[in-house]
Amino acid sequence: MSTVLGEPSLAGVERGRWKPWLAILVGLLVLYVPTYLELARTVWREDEYAHGPIILALFGYLVWRGRDVLLGTDPGFSWLGSVPGFTLLLFGLLLYVVGRSQALPLFEVVSHFPVLIGVLLMMRGPRAVRGLGFALLFLLFFVPLPGFVLESIAMPLKTLVSAVVETALRVASYPVERHGVVLLVGDHEMLVADACSGLNSLYTLCALSLLYTHLTGPSSKACVAVILAAMVPIAIVANVLRVLFLVLVAYHLGDDAAQGILHTVAGMLVFVCAFALLLGVDRLFQHENAKNTRELDVAVKTRSSYPSLATAAFAATLMLGAAIAAPQLKPLRVEGAAVNLHSLVPQAFGDWSIDPTLEPIPPTAEVQAKLDRIYSQTLTRSYVNSRGEQMMLTIAYGGDQSDALKAHRQEVCYTAQGFTIQGLQQGELYAAGRTIPVTRMLAVRGERFEPVTYWFTMGDRVVRGRVERLQTQLASGLAGRIPDGMLVRVSSISPDAGAAFAAQQSFIDALLAAMPPTQAARVVGASQS
Repeated sequence: MSTVLGEPSLAGVERGRWKPWLAILVGLLVLYVPTYLELARTVWREDEYAHGPIILALFGYLVWRGRDVLLGTDPGFSWLGSVPGFTLLLFGLLLYVVGRSQALPLFEVVSHFPVLIGVLLMMRGPRAVRGLGFALLFLLFFVPLPGFVLESIAMPLKTLVSAVVETALRVASYPVERHGVVLLVGDHEMLVADACSGLNSLYTLCALSLLYTHLTGPSSKACVAVILAAMVPIAIVANVLRVLFLVLVAYHLGDDAAQGILHTVAGMLVFVCAFALLLGVDRLFQHENAKNTRELDVAVKTRSSYPSLATAAFAATLMLGAAIAAPQLKPLRVEGAAVNLHSLVPQAFGDWSIDPTLEPIPPTAEVQAKLDRIYSQTLTRSYVNSRGEQMMLTIAYGGDQSDALKAHRQEVCYTAQGFTIQGLQQGELYAAGRTIPVTRMLAVRGERFEPVTYWFTMGDRVVRGRVERLQTQLASGLAGRIPDGMLVRVSSISPDAGAAFAAQQSFIDALLAAMPPTQAARVVGASQS
């Protein structure tokens, strides 16, 4: 009798199992709530990542659904298994501190994985990681893809959608021409934007289909493979129908009708139809077999096997330390003096003066929105010399070149406006006694041939490529400085790219020679020689 009375109640046992995880939860909240608030102000406002909060909520549901993995016992667990967990946790916290302090949201979000896996290994061992493997896999959709990844996927999808819509309109005897991702139907010019590429639908469909197959338990691996493989053509077909519908609306009812409520409704209906097609594919492979179920570990009433409260408190303390350290390492001042582009660039220099007759193609609304997020000042001018040669100059300045305000690659900008890029190459330009690493390309749209030379500065140097930009940002940030940035682009209208590039070099040489050395250094980087 006394033995029975001395045993802990079931409710007490349950509370004992939860105590260590409550400490871990507090540590995670202290660590990542500021991250989520920052994402809500920035990344989650963009169409590409608006699904972020939903993914996070579903991840929480999946963890709760598999909570027996956290509360049960693991006969194979040993303190030796906590060593890799501790190592992963430290690596994740380091990644978090760097990302949080240096405004690198990708690092900050990716740190979830080593932190969570490290905690699971420390608390419950490898079987807990396997038990929550799907939840961790699903959390991958929470990670914001780098810009160059989005660009490399979205542009081919937009081109494919544009080409299919063009073919469909030709078959239906509509007057249509296509320049890259720009469709000319009658007197209407329509740009296939990123939202119509199918990338957003593909990303969301992939997440939903994985969740659907996990929760419903498909009858075979072949069914899962077919569902996942079907996502790409389904997303493409759905967005082809969306673009085709909007083009026909614009052609018959006008551009305002295509940009109004019908545009929003088309986007919603396309996703609904795409998911319906996905369910239809699944139905084709449904069998009468019983659904697969995963047997979770059943908790055993062995108090010595419970997750350690001391281990949880230690991990939570490390998280708290990282959350406190990150703000202390944030750079506080912008590198370089403030810039006024209108006073920086002379209106006349050498043989060149402003030409009011030549106007660059204005950026589309989508491109302009991106430019406004990246740069605080933009200067666009056209110049002409006594021989009638014309040059277009664009300089854009951003006082904070953190990861959220990164360099804008001109080949992507031009392609998004319907140009085809030819001869993209990196080279060097010699002007005013300096060697400037530049990128050159020929942008073609219809009968317009526009050779382009551009470069980008961060802080006091010209940077080229993602790795070099990241290195410069980290070096400046860890030294307490926020690197500012400047994009310089020179272009002209000419089918002879070689001659145009030579003329552009002469133009840049005259421009820099007319500037005081300190101002010229702001344009080409003080550390260039």
